[in-house]
Amino acid sequence: MPSAVFSPTAYRNQAEMAHTCRGTISLHGALIHTVDSCTFVISNGGTQTFHIKAANEVERQSWVTALELAKAKAIRAMESDEEEEDNTANTIPSEELNLVVRELTVRLENLKTCYDLITKHGAALQRALSELETGDDLANKTKIVSERATLFRISSNAMINACSDYLQTAQTQGHKWSKMLQHERDQKLHLEEMVEQLARQHSHLEQAATRHRPSEY
Repeated sequence: MPSAVFSPTAYRNQAEMAHTCRGTISLHGALIHTVDSCTFVISNGGTQTFHIKAANEVERQSWVTALELAKAKAIRAMESDEEEEDNTANTIPSEELNLVVRELTVRLENLKTCYDLITKHGAALQRALSELETGDDLANKTKIVSERATLFRISSNAMINACSDYLQTAQTQGHKWSKMLQHERDQKLHLEEMVEQLARQHSHLEQAATRHRPSEY
């Protein structure tokens, strides 16, 4: 999976696509869109535009899918870093709980991104299947259906991996939550025992004071 910096064969314009590689691309704030069956473009904040050429449509879409997920992760990672910087000076007792929520939120956003991609490729596959049922040029339409099915499988696999990641994180953090709750319960029981002990001591002191109180004449 690509990280926040992506470095396939990137060019500043279409004319350079037959020449050397141009370097790396920051995905944060980048816009990704396809040009044709093998080419897609990444525009970074209006200052840089890179043309990426894949070997075929399936490879191109595989990269686009991976880049969209990596871009979403890069944005959320930056937002998370900013939140951590804001909270460094004022650490609150529930910081660990907030961290758990943030981690689960990141995983959930990954699931949403995968869902959008599956919906998109599923619709494209359905259209290709509908076109296959009518008209001529069966061989070409069969090839299109096969390519759409491959793209749908790529998106589905990404969704499965994201679900597995979310489940693993939820299970891990769930164990942490259980320990935190158990600690809170133990503290509560300890305080209750202390209060009961103080109440008994107070009662004993009152009884002792009553026994030793001078008799009134």
